[in-house]
Amino acid sequence: MKLICGIDPGLGGAIGFLNADGSYASVEDMPVVMGTTGRKGFDAASFAATLRCYAPSHAVVERVSARPGEGAVGAFSFGATYGGILAVLATLEIPTTLVQPAVWKRRAGIPAGADKAVSIAVAKRLIPSASCILTLKKHDGRAEALLLALHGQSRGVA
Repeated sequence: MKLICGIDPGLGGAIGFLNADGSYASVEDMPVVMGTTGRKGFDAASFAATLRCYAPSHAVVERVSARPGEGAVGAFSFGATYGGILAVLATLEIPTTLVQPAVWKRRAGIPAGADKAVSIAVAKRLIPSASCILTLKKHDGRAEALLLALHGQSRGVA
């Protein structure tokens, strides 16, 4: 069965996988590696290995932009992670759709300005079989990755 991959970029994000019928398949936290400066960084090799393992037919990635109030180092790191995600997807020749946060959140029924806990609650409601991996507040990246995959599934990307 074909898998649809949803990706919530960022080091606290995740990679969610749904079957083509929208049922839960799996979710992986974004792979990170500790840098020499003690800061976490995106682990592109582990990300690529995860994608090779699951072999999704399509990826839906949140189209991110600069975040207000973020410092230069954080913004550069976030941008490098986003670019790395897109580069790995292109290298593995996985068809990719970029979607604005407001678009997929509106379609999922998440109000503008809602906190991350709402994403978890909505994911549990729309994908009940994923509830067991959405138990902590920090699992918002998992929830959003799965909701991005669901957005793709509802748009017929697979």
